[in-house]
Amino acid sequence: MRRSILAVCTALAVALSPLAAYSVDDPVQTADAEASAEADVVVPDLEEPALPVDQRFGFTAEPQAPTETAAVVQPGITALPAPQPGAEVYDRPADGVYQVRGGGFGHGIGMSQYGADGAGRAGLTHAQILAFYYPGTVLETRTTGTIRIGLTVDSDGDTRVAHRAGLVVGNAPGGATYPLPSGYSQWRVRTTTAAATGCTLEGLSSSGTWTAVWPTGLTRSCPISFSSPTEGTVDLYLPTGQPRIYRGTLTATHRGTTSLLTVNHLPLQHYLRSVTMAEMPVSFHAQALRAQAVAARTYALRGAGGTAYYDTCDTTACQAYRGRGVRNADGSVTSYEHANSTAAVDATDGQVLTYDFGTGTRQLATTMYSSSTGGHTTAAGAGHGYLRPQPDPYDAVAGNARHSWTAALPAARLEARYGIHRVERVQILRRDGHGQWGGRVLEARVEGYTAGGAYTWATATGDGLQLANPWPGNANGLSSTYFTIVGGDGGTGTVERIAGTDRYATAAEASRAWGAGTGVVYVVNGNDYPDALAAAARAGVYDAPVLLTQRDRIPSETLAAMARLTPARVVVVGGTGSVSDAVATRLRGLTTTNDLTRVGGVDRYDTAAQVASYYPANQSTVYLANGQDFPDALAGAALAGHGQLPLLLTRPDRLSSVTATQLQRLRPREVVVLGGTTAVSDAVARQAATYTTSGTFRRLAGANRYETMERVAAQFPAGRGPAYVASASSFPDALVGAALAGGLRGVPILLTAPERVPLPTATALGRQSPQSIYVLGGPGAVTDSTMDALRAHLR
Repeated sequence: MRRSILAVCTALAVALSPLAAYSVDDPVQTADAEASAEADVVVPDLEEPALPVDQRFGFTAEPQAPTETAAVVQPGITALPAPQPGAEVYDRPADGVYQVRGGGFGHGIGMSQYGADGAGRAGLTHAQILAFYYPGTVLETRTTGTIRIGLTVDSDGDTRVAHRAGLVVGNAPGGATYPLPSGYSQWRVRTTTAAATGCTLEGLSSSGTWTAVWPTGLTRSCPISFSSPTEGTVDLYLPTGQPRIYRGTLTATHRGTTSLLTVNHLPLQHYLRSVTMAEMPVSFHAQALRAQAVAARTYALRGAGGTAYYDTCDTTACQAYRGRGVRNADGSVTSYEHANSTAAVDATDGQVLTYDFGTGTRQLATTMYSSSTGGHTTAAGAGHGYLRPQPDPYDAVAGNARHSWTAALPAARLEARYGIHRVERVQILRRDGHGQWGGRVLEARVEGYTAGGAYTWATATGDGLQLANPWPGNANGLSSTYFTIVGGDGGTGTVERIAGTDRYATAAEASRAWGAGTGVVYVVNGNDYPDALAAAARAGVYDAPVLLTQRDRIPSETLAAMARLTPARVVVVGGTGSVSDAVATRLRGLTTTNDLTRVGGVDRYDTAAQVASYYPANQSTVYLANGQDFPDALAGAALAGHGQLPLLLTRPDRLSSVTATQLQRLRPREVVVLGGTTAVSDAVARQAATYTTSGTFRRLAGANRYETMERVAAQFPAGRGPAYVASASSFPDALVGAALAGGLRGVPILLTAPERVPLPTATALGRQSPQSIYVLGGPGAVTDSTMDALRAHLR
C-alpha cells in the first residue's frame, strides 16, 4: 500500500481519497537495477518529489471515530443553540472560507516516511529508525519464499499476455509446463461458465482471430499459468491495452464466476523491488529505504488484505505494487524498479519486525506508516502498544512540504458535503489528544440552516472535513486530520458549570458531551471512589462517559442519560456490593444490544486489577495510586485515560498479591507512582518496579494534592483547551470529569479548593492557556467566587 501498512482489515476503512499526481498508466520513469537485461531503459532525475498518494485506509481500533450522519433538520428552531460543553466553536467567516493550519499527510500512525528520510540524514541506521517508530518490536530475520499478488489492475475478467520467445503455459504454478506454438501474438484465458472447466486458452492469430489452443498434456481447466524460464517475466495486457511486465508467473484463476482473476506468483524479494520503489521516493536516504523495505516485507508476510486466491493485492488497500515495469510501443521499458530500492531490499533480505502480543510468542507486527506525521504520531488502539503516540522530531526534514501547511475550507464545500443550505458554525467536539491543538480531529458538528430557515446539523469526522477539500486534488486542500481552524472564537471564552442538583445529575450533564449511539458507557456506584478511579481510567480507552448509580436504584438523571446515549453496551465496575444485580439487569436493558459486562473483584484492589486485565501486556506505563484515599489519583485517572494506560491501586505500605500479579502480566516499561511517600511508600514503589522491563519507577508528586495535580497536568501538552476544573475535596465530579477531560478532550482534570484557586491550579491553567473553562459541580463543590477568580486565567 502507498504510505501505510494496513493492520487488521480493509473493511475498517477511513474514507480518505486524495488524488494521485499521476496514474499507474502514467508512471514515473525510473532506472532499473538490471538495466543490462532490458533495452532502452529510461533513467530519471533522482530528485523527484514524494508521490502525493497516501494510504486510503486507517487502523480502526478503540477509540473509534463516529460515523458521519446526514443532516438533521429541527423544525421550529430558527437560531443556533448553545455550543456543546468543551467544544471548539468556529462561526462562519465573513468571506465564507475557514482558514486552516495543519500538519502531515496521512493517518500519522507508525513510521513517517519523510521522518525516516530525516532520521537517516541525522545518522540513524534503518534498525534505529524502525525502533523509534515501532518501539518494542524486534528486528529479526526469517526465511521468505514466494508470494501471491491479486492483480486488481487487470479488471476485465480475462487474463491476456503477449507472446514472447520462451513463454510456456501450465496449470498450477510450479507444475509441469508446455511450450506455446508460434504464429500467435497474444494469448488469453477466459471463461463463459461458473465452472473451472469452462476456462479456454486462446491464441490471437496473424489474421486477428482468437483460436482455442491446448498444448498436449495441459489440463483443460483453470488455473492456467504463464511463465518464461528464459526471460523470467511475462507481459500482461491491462484493460487499457498497455503491456505491464511482471516477474514470475501469471495465473488465470477461476473464482466461481465468469470473471477470472489474474494472480502473480513470484519471489517475495522480487515483489519488494517494485513495492519499495512505489512506496518511497528513490532519492530518500539509503537507511530510510531499508526501513521501508522491512516495513513492506513485514506487511506482506502478514498476508493482510489477502483472500483464498492471493496473499495480498496490488492497490493502496494493501501495498502499492506495479510489477517490473511497462513495455512501451517502441519496445523500450519504463521500469518500476530502481537500483536504490533494490539495494535496500537486498540489504535487508529476510528482515521483519516482530512483537510479543502477550502470548509469549513473537508475531509479525503491524507496521503502519504514512507520508508525514506533521511532527507527532498517533495511536493505533489497544493491543498495538508499539504504534504509540509520540513527538516525531525527524518529520521536519528539508523537502517535506506537508510537515506543516495552510489550507482553506470553504463553507460552500461543507454545504455540498453535508447537505446544509447555509453553514453557519463548525464545532470540533473531539480530538485524539496527541500533539498540537489537542491532536487529530475525530468528531465535529457542522451546523446551519435549511433554505426555509430551520436549524440543521450533521455529525462530521475529521476525515469528512478533510474530504470536503482534500489535497492534492485541490492545491489549497487539507492533507490530514491533524489541523486547527485559524481565527474565530475557538471556544466560548467563558467560565461555565457542568452541574446538576447532585453528583448523579452532574455526571449526566457531563455525559452530554457524547452523542446518541455511544459505543459503551461505564457505570459505577456514586459513593465508591476506588471503582470510579478504575472506570474513569478505562473509559479513556473507548472515549466513553462515566455515569453514577446507587447500589439498589438507578437515579432518574442516570436513566435519562442512558436513554439519550443509547449505548451499544454498558460496563459496570464493581461487585454486587456496589451495584446490585437488579440494577445491572435494568442497565442491560437500556443498551441497544442487551450487552452488559461486570468487572468486579473481592475488594478495590482486585477490582482495579480486573479492569487492568483488559489491557494487553507490554504496556509502556502503569500508573499506581493509593487505594485508601483519592486526592492524588483524581488527576491521575485523566492521565491514564488519556494515554489508554492501566491504573492500579495499592495500600501505602503493602502491594497486594492481585496488584503484583497484574503488574507481572502487564510487564510495563515503567511504573509511575501518583503521590508522595505517605500515599505510596518507596518500598512499595520499588517492589512494583521489579515487574517492569526497566526496573524503574518515577513519581508524580508534590507537597499537597494541588501540587501533585500540577505535576500530573504537566504530562499533557501545553496550550490545549478547554480546561476542566473540579473540587479536590470530593471525588465524584472530578472522576466523572476525568473521563470527559482526559479521555474525550485530551486535557488534564484540574483540581481547585472550593473557595479559592490555589497557586498550583493557577500555574496549570497558565500552562494550558484555555479559551474556555468548565467547572464540574455546583456551588457546593466550587463556589461562585472561585468561578469568578477562574475567569482571570482565560486566554
